[in-house]
Amino acid sequence: MNSIVFTDFITPRQDASRLALALDRLGVWFDAEIGNLEDLLDITGHEDAIDDIAALSRLHLQADATPRDIGRLLESAEAPLERLLERVLQIPMEGPLAGAAPSEFDAWVCCSGAHLEDILTTLRRALAD
Repeated sequence: MNSIVFTDFITPRQDASRLALALDRLGVWFDAEIGNLEDLLDITGHEDAIDDIAALSRLHLQADATPRDIGRLLESAEAPLERLLERVLQIPMEGPLAGAAPSEFDAWVCCSGAHLEDILTTLRRALAD
């Protein structure tokens, strides 16, 4: 759990839209994090969250997708991501985070929640434009 995941990040160009950037962030998050999230939900008794993970994995765009298509895809991703975040927030911590050394499990839960919050914020900002 204490590993660093290196992901490619391309500095946004002046003409890159927020939708395109949010789509890229969603794809990078999904590729890097979905396996860990699946494991976390499975071991904490939230196996039924697989429906939301499956819904996210079914989201695809055609090569000639328009900004409107990207917006619809991001809108479709928002509800499953919100439900996954709710599940992660329901997971009880093993120890207090205020302590000097939270457990690895606590850190896993917190990181998963933070990543979900981050991607949701990114999607919402892009969709607000």
